[in-house]
Amino acid sequence: MKKSIIGLLAAVAITGGMATIAEAKVNFQIYLGEPYYNYRVGPDYRYYEGRGWYRPKHRSNISCGEARRIVRNKGFRNVATRECNGRTYTFTATRKGNRILVYVNSRTGAVWRG
Repeated sequence: MKKSIIGLLAAVAITGGMATIAEAKVNFQIYLGEPYYNYRVGPDYRYYEGRGWYRPKHRSNISCGEARRIVRNKGFRNVATRECNGRTYTFTATRKGNRILVYVNSRTGAVWRG
């Protein structure tokens, strides 16, 4: 019984080593995030050379002018643009005579003060 178990373990060790050598010769690529397909899944999928079909994320940001109007509608006056890049737009404005730094989320239009 011991001889058969030792023989089985030796056979597994030998074949396991061969499988590792075979796996090392395989060429593959790993993409993190959204999966790429080798066929077009839907009408909004785009083809990327060397990767395949991929559905891009549609993130429509509000414009800087829209964000400025949102700030004005929240009760701020004398709204001046400081920065309209990235996820957060920054404005300076006055409310009740105080100069305030105002932030606007570029995707949702949410407003908060700094």
